[in-house]
Amino acid sequence: MLQLKTKYKTWIRIYKLLIFLVISLIFLSVTILPVNTYVRILSGILAVPFLYITLILSYSIYQFASIGGNYQSKIHDLIVSKVKWDGDGTLLDIGTGSGSLIIKLAKAFPTSVLTGIDYWGGNWEYSKAQCQQNAEIEGVSHQIHFVKASASELPFNENEFDVIVSCLTFHEVKDRSNKTDVIKEALRVLKPGGEFVFLDLFMDEKIFGDEKEQLLNDLKKYGVSELNRSKLDKEMKLPKILLNKKVLGNAVILSGRK
Repeated sequence: MLQLKTKYKTWIRIYKLLIFLVISLIFLSVTILPVNTYVRILSGILAVPFLYITLILSYSIYQFASIGGNYQSKIHDLIVSKVKWDGDGTLLDIGTGSGSLIIKLAKAFPTSVLTGIDYWGGNWEYSKAQCQQNAEIEGVSHQIHFVKASASELPFNENEFDVIVSCLTFHEVKDRSNKTDVIKEALRVLKPGGEFVFLDLFMDEKIFGDEKEQLLNDLKKYGVSELNRSKLDKEMKLPKILLNKKVLGNAVILSGRK
């Protein structure tokens, strides 16, 4: 019988890579056409930034994938190591993607009950069915419940979970312009004394505002009693290109308790 294998998609969407690649090729093709010289030169110049982004995306996919640097799995391992919990209770993974992080958590805390939420669909290459299949293959499907929902409006009661984790999700939420409101929603369903570990592009001021002056103060207003902050590149050595601000250059881990 053919053994099924888990399929964990990377954070870089293939369709986005293909868009930049196609645009690059279109501009490059113009440079060899028998058209006005200035048009050819302009097309060559315009091709450069698209080629650059294509290179960054291609290399990032390779480094995140298991056939490359496997950094996506390594980062998930880091998040798991940040959870200081006895495993007795409930855990929520916001933006579970294809289930990689929550499955690692299920294995680390075999007596826990876990819920993974994601909006799935749209331009994303993840799916609820893939999450469920991955969990079954890994032997932890009895622990995990997957729910389709937006991180901006979680379908849970206040103070419901003992632990909440989220990896590179808050900045992607499209139905809430103020991303700190999404963090506030996550903390709403965390029990008093409960633990959280959030990894996101918190240093990107265009998304989260001034991290040290605004975001950290907002978290305290939202009921956070204990807060730790660390840049991702201080926690683990990353390939230089992953430190690009469009990839993980602004990534910070915020952890603590409510």
